Amino acid sequence: MSPRVVASLPDVRLSEIRRPGGWTRRRLVRGLPHERRPKPDHGRAKRNPVLARVLLVPLLLLAACAGPGPGGLTAVLTAPTDVYLTWNPDPGAAGQTVEYADDPDGEYTVLHYAQPGENSYEHPDLVPETRCYYRVRPYFGPASEPVEVALPPGDDVPAEDSHGWAEPRKGRPGGHPVRSPDAAPAGLRAQARHANGILFSWTDRAVGEDGYLLEARPAGAGEYSVVATLDPDVTSFGLVTLPSEKRASYRVRAFHRGPPTTVAYQKTLA
Repeated sequence: MSPRVVASLPDVRLSEIRRPGGWTRRRLVRGLPHERRPKPDHGRAKRNPVLARVLLVPLLLLAACAGPGPGGLTAVLTAPTDVYLTWNPDPGAAGQTVEYADDPDGEYTVLHYAQPGENSYEHPDLVPETRCYYRVRPYFGPASEPVEVALPPGDDVPAEDSHGWAEPRKGRPGGHPVRSPDAAPAGLRAQARHANGILFSWTDRAVGEDGYLLEARPAGAGEYSVVATLDPDVTSFGLVTLPSEKRASYRVRAFHRGPPTTVAYQKTLA
């Protein structure tokens, strides 16, 4: 699978922007140049990737599909402009990033933060005749103890609040290798700044990390998901919440990227 100034890492897909009267947030799900604007569904049934692959066998025979390499990543067309990825997840990973590029040697963009056992992803509504290169990359590292947050109801933001408190701030680096359990961030605190704002702070205990992930599990949800990606050595960050995140459990993870799968290639049809 949003406005937040969350990090300067090149693969960040979450951003935060300031607008008159407060902060707004959105997730950039289909904002890449190769992606078309989503069309109205008009009551169509939800796409079934398995059924689509059965019905589009002639289409798939015409489309080049990279065979699985390390990680078993494959990319197939389930419609002329929809790509479906499957792979074998790393059993020891804390999570995975699904990444895209339009040049195999170019910069990859993170499309999705996948759960540890997740093994498929659909990239829909692409521009026709687009060359697509994909890879999946596991990440590792320990998470802090969680904190529970319950913000007050409403959307009021103090008029004088410039949200300067929300900017990521760095602290003293830690000393434990990032894959060690002792590298988990310590002393995570969550301070409500207003009805939609939370200031998180923690102690950095890791060395060699690629950054930090802020993860949330909204009330009633079964799993944590990534809501912000931060640079190494960051120890403070302010989050402007979505409605579902006002009552949630939060944690911070020091992470280190593992090696990516072999690149899988696919080209959409006209």
